Amino acid sequence: MTKPLLQSLVFALLAFAPASQAHAHWGHVGELAGHGHAIAIGVAAAAAALAAALARAKAQERKARKNEEDAEELEAEGEAA
Repeated sequence: MTKPLLQSLVFALLAFAPASQAHAHWGHVGELAGHGHAIAIGVAAAAAALAAALARAKAQERKARKNEEDAEELEAEGEAA
């Protein structure tokens, strides 16, 4: 796992930790849908998906930047020889 993805996962787990202390489980969502729990789950899922997408985009950007730097180094070594 990449570090940003791992950080996002740890954050998400910590964000939902208080819910486990109340002994809540997914079975209550249908019963309590009128209280906005279904919306909260949707928002949490969207936030998790966004965090994962941003972490992946950042990792791809770093990889592209590293590849460019490596190419520049190889080009500079070729000119020096």
